[in-house]
Amino acid sequence: MNSWKKIWNKRGSRLAGIDRADKRSMLLELKRINGFDVTGGGIPYASLLKQYEETKAALRLPAGGSVFEVGCGAGANLWLFRLDGFSVGGIDYSEKMVSILHDIFTEGELRESACVEAKDMPLEEKYDGVFANSVFSYFSDEAYAEIVLERMLEKTRGSIVLLDVHDAEKKEAFLRYRREIEPDYDEHYEGLGKIFFEKAFFERFAAKHGLDIFFHTFDLEGYWNAPFVYHVFFYRRK
Repeated sequence: MNSWKKIWNKRGSRLAGIDRADKRSMLLELKRINGFDVTGGGIPYASLLKQYEETKAALRLPAGGSVFEVGCGAGANLWLFRLDGFSVGGIDYSEKMVSILHDIFTEGELRESACVEAKDMPLEEKYDGVFANSVFSYFSDEAYAEIVLERMLEKTRGSIVLLDVHDAEKKEAFLRYRREIEPDYDEHYEGLGKIFFEKAFFERFAAKHGLDIFFHTFDLEGYWNAPFVYHVFFYRRK
């Protein structure tokens, strides 16, 4: 088990004290469980809803369509898609996260779910869109990332959306920022590295498969990481 996986398996949940009908409280807690609770004052509820709407638009899903998330964590994103009437499924490699996922969805609300590595996602079920949010930077290397992209492409009938990919051009700026706000950053995060991707890596994948590709900047109020990451959208050519 790698060091990041150990951390995700230790994440605690405060869902027991929350009214499941309270959309605001539920979303904020699910996002906190997923790790969006560190450095700074946190992300406003309105910003999280805005990000969801932008993700939904980027996926180009048909009304009542289906969406699958790689590295879904506790299910914050899938929960919102389900509320909007989409068929949803997802995987995560953390047993703790998947147990929370199964707690917030009633029987039959998840089209499929599994506790597996991203490279081992099941491929039998197909979806209108597949996405990953803040996941690729935790992979071991680009070879692993390419395997996951290949499987995501096989999993979807339509789009692939990658959110929050760490930008190789911003790596040094990222490290300077973290060391400024946390002097012991290198000590605290020893063995917890992230991958910073060149955009050319994704461009090569798009060219290989004849996909249209678009890069977008990350605009999320209250999210300290935003200046150092970007989004990647892939679409099949018609």
